[in-house]
Amino acid sequence: MMGQIAQKMTMLKRWSKMLTGKTAVAVEQSLGRAYNVGQLSGYYNDLTGKVTGSTLLDERGVPVSVIAGGARVHFPIAIFQYGLGCYDLSILRSDEVERFLDALRVCSDWAIGAQRDDGSWDAFGPIGSAKYSVSSMAQGEGCSMLLRAHAAFGDECYRVTALKAAEFMLIDMDNGGVSSHDGGELFLEEYPQRPRRSVMNGWVFSLFGLYDASLVDARFTGPFKHSAETLACHLDDYDAGFWSYYDMEKRIASPAYHHLHIAQLRAMADLSGDARFAVKAEVYERYQESPANRRKAIAKKALQKLIEKSDAVIVQ
Repeated sequence: MMGQIAQKMTMLKRWSKMLTGKTAVAVEQSLGRAYNVGQLSGYYNDLTGKVTGSTLLDERGVPVSVIAGGARVHFPIAIFQYGLGCYDLSILRSDEVERFLDALRVCSDWAIGAQRDDGSWDAFGPIGSAKYSVSSMAQGEGCSMLLRAHAAFGDECYRVTALKAAEFMLIDMDNGGVSSHDGGELFLEEYPQRPRRSVMNGWVFSLFGLYDASLVDARFTGPFKHSAETLACHLDDYDAGFWSYYDMEKRIASPAYHHLHIAQLRAMADLSGDARFAVKAEVYERYQESPANRRKAIAKKALQKLIEKSDAVIVQ
């Protein structure tokens, strides 16, 4: 009992930091500052805030995360986001290109070594999850990072590893993968389970990976369009009427994730050419402008956090 209370307190402290962007897990992510539609250039969300002097690195320069209990682990999603942030900084800071590209190479080499034979990464095992392992979000972000490493360094192993990651993303979760082909639609699952959770931000990060894969291999053009259409058709499922939902299980998004949703929808409108994403982004922006809506969302989120039992907790 005391252990459960301590875990709840840890989660609430972590979440309070997320509200103010004082944790690398939920720094403010706006629209990417260096991307170009149809080109493998900057990333679609601004992940440069993941790259700070306080980022914990191992002796090789690979980011490490601290989980409950104090253990330091390699969390693939954190590593991929750090690498993507470094790539964007190599574009945005002309005086530090080499430093940031070196960091991208370190993260990409780690990704090659950590990828399993089927193209997947163990996304959640390292942070203590007993329920989840693979994740479409990890597959998508890993693919995006590795393709940028290939563009930067020309080493074919980065491209091969990236496309293996994209291929795994299309394996149905009933067969050990991370996608769901329900009713002729294509869902990409950050947390593969039945019934589907379909976490919105994770789905979009997955789509970014498929989009990048489609720029170098036409096999992925169809799946990107298919899943983007599926998401567009389900956008109202993430609309609480005053704020956005985090997933289809109707968890309210934190302010940080609501802001992320807006940026992701703007990027998806650009990449897909589908105006439905831009329309929903405008709705969410209006919600965000209301102090009353924000207070209501925070109150509901805090209550949900108190009730939920977490499978894994990242402290830093």
